Amino acid sequence: MSREVTTRVARARFDDHRYLGHGALTELLGHESFLGLTMIAACQGRRPTEEERGLLDALAVSMAAADPRIWPLKITRLVAAYGGTIAGYVAGQLCTECDAIGPWVTGPAAELLISVREAVADDAAADEKFETVVCAWLETHRRLSGYGVAFRADDERFMALRRHVENEGRARLPYWALQERLSALLLRNRGLKPNIAMGAAALLLDMGLSPKQAQWVTNLANTNTFYANAIEGAEQRTEVLRDVGPRAVRYVGPGPRAVSR
Repeated sequence: MSREVTTRVARARFDDHRYLGHGALTELLGHESFLGLTMIAACQGRRPTEEERGLLDALAVSMAAADPRIWPLKITRLVAAYGGTIAGYVAGQLCTECDAIGPWVTGPAAELLISVREAVADDAAADEKFETVVCAWLETHRRLSGYGVAFRADDERFMALRRHVENEGRARLPYWALQERLSALLLRNRGLKPNIAMGAAALLLDMGLSPKQAQWVTNLANTNTFYANAIEGAEQRTEVLRDVGPRAVRYVGPGPRAVSR
């Protein structure tokens, strides 16, 4: 078994630092954005184009719903209330690594779009054929990541991103166009509407990212919402969050043990 650990990420040097094949101080400094660096990380070296940098920024702003009443930002606030900014931030990140809530859902949503595209096999399929094929596909796929909007008629984040995509002339690109057809069908057949995870998935797939890469980029693009709550929560140290009371806690585990004396 080899005991050697290899890396493509970086190498620190006295004249410059290599970052995934790029000179951090000679090539990237003054020319690359923060979210551009995250895409380089997620794509293991590929730099975004100028247009793609703008799209990444638009995605991040569209997702910036930082209201602390939103779960899992609540857990960020709760942990940060004990005085730890980083602890609160990390707690929020840990509880979103799933396919049910938060920016991580972009990955499963992207996989859904790819699966539908493979099932249809023809981007220009007539509406009748498209509906027949997709309805048959839906019979074996009950979980639809990226669909469903809670407490309101539309996901305002998705709607804002849609307007931006249309204004940028990207609405006819393959995955965005597929998302629009699929969303129209699901609205008719199941009353479901797309949320921001589906918008992010379509946008990033059209940029050439894989589902995993889209997942990583979306998570990083949304970190500001967690960090903002972690900072304020740690500063406030709200007492009510640190004292939830015994009635709000339920123990689940083994019963008490008898101890011999």
